[in-house]
Amino acid sequence: MRAWARSVAAALLVVLVATLATVTAFEDDADDAATAAVRMAQGTQAPSATEEPERPNIVFVLTDDMRDDDLDHMPITQSLLVDQGMEFTDAISPHPLCCPARAQLVTGQYAQNNGVQHNRGVHGGFQALDPTQEASTWFRDAGYHTSFTGKFLNGYGPHDVRPAGWTRWDALTRGVYDYVNFSMTGDGTPTRYEGDYITSVIEDHANRAIRDFAATDDPFVVYAWHVAPHYRITPEGGRSLPPAAPQDRGTFRHQRPASFDDPAFNEVDVSDQPRYLRNADPVLPEEVEAEDTARLEALQSVDRAVGSLVRTLQDEGELDHTYIVFSSDNGYSLGEHRYVGKDVLTDEALQVPLVVRGPGIAPGTTSDLPVTLVDLPATLADLAGVRPQWTIDGTSLAPTLLGDGSQEFRDTTLVQTGRTLGDGWSHRGVRTERYVYGTDGHDAFLYDHLVDPDEMTNVVDDPRYAGVRDALEQRRTQMVACAGTACNQIWGPLPDPMPEPSS
Repeated sequence: MRAWARSVAAALLVVLVATLATVTAFEDDADDAATAAVRMAQGTQAPSATEEPERPNIVFVLTDDMRDDDLDHMPITQSLLVDQGMEFTDAISPHPLCCPARAQLVTGQYAQNNGVQHNRGVHGGFQALDPTQEASTWFRDAGYHTSFTGKFLNGYGPHDVRPAGWTRWDALTRGVYDYVNFSMTGDGTPTRYEGDYITSVIEDHANRAIRDFAATDDPFVVYAWHVAPHYRITPEGGRSLPPAAPQDRGTFRHQRPASFDDPAFNEVDVSDQPRYLRNADPVLPEEVEAEDTARLEALQSVDRAVGSLVRTLQDEGELDHTYIVFSSDNGYSLGEHRYVGKDVLTDEALQVPLVVRGPGIAPGTTSDLPVTLVDLPATLADLAGVRPQWTIDGTSLAPTLLGDGSQEFRDTTLVQTGRTLGDGWSHRGVRTERYVYGTDGHDAFLYDHLVDPDEMTNVVDDPRYAGVRDALEQRRTQMVACAGTACNQIWGPLPDPMPEPSS
């Protein structure tokens, strides 16, 4: 409970108790007053008609390169968020690469509108983003305290401008992926860390912001954006497996990767796949197992950080009026189609975990809406009652979160990847309940999830799918330039594939 609420409750309780002593001759009135006194003592008195409803807090925990199925190995997050909130079982990162995904999260826009198409190059990195077009300003201007700690957009450095909407700004600037040797902006006092584990530092800073903000009369927004389980990159440019915190080393030794059970793992024939998969050699299972083990061990500290964050909110009396969001900037392939990584339009790279807990959300619920990261800024603004200050491309998930099981939703979603050269675009396409289709103008793919859920057969040149392909291309052509409501249309049914010719 906030400080002002505690003070008001105490004062009113004294008045109510005194009033009770003077009305004993009127039994009914006394009963009513006693009930009101009990409610006040318990902090549950209904607000008056003239009292403004309390605005909720927002806490957003983001991981980096986390697969959807990695969530199965985070028991604290499962218990405190999944079991106590709503899990979106078909959530994707529609531009599955770090910087474009994060740009979507801070603008509520696709890359054609926010300008960030890749991690680097003229169309990529923090330099491609207009720092004034950053959604934290929506909350700041509505009276929220705001705090960011962790990894922002790729390429953000110690001399870059601080986005204006953050009350506290503690972003990684150097050694972003090193885990133990890194620098942060320190909210105006740059700080170098040597030997500290990055997840623990982000955890501590996020908890400190919550404690400080909870002592005020204002609601708050706190973002804790972690580095795990992204692979490690040293300041010298070396690349290695993500290091775990000391207590987590060896936790998942001999753990069988989930990708080993996917029929697409080390796919035998990739000759029909798009170019980014077509020439890959088979992966070495022992290397995939080592990477999977390291990733899961690195996520254990994030799991504990979620636990301490929830505990801090509880200790400060803020948990019951705080929405907690947990997700990842993109998924990650571990040997499916012979590929390890992201920045491809396959299911493993697109799918991300997405869980939301908070007031009005029924515990242990799920939704299969085809949601994306682009929807989160619209959702958080809606839950907080703040107004976006520019056109956003996502749809608020608040109706579904708050119990509307019949929320109308788009039936076709834009998915895309960029490149560093040329116009900055690579493959761009659309995703529906049944199909994923994309092309870079020359190299195309079409998967039919109804008969091929593992995306092992590219049917883009199959004559039976000509009508489907043409209809999806029509949608793609419009959606690659979409903005606002045009990105969220209900197009209606697609044609069925032609039947197999009879023998």
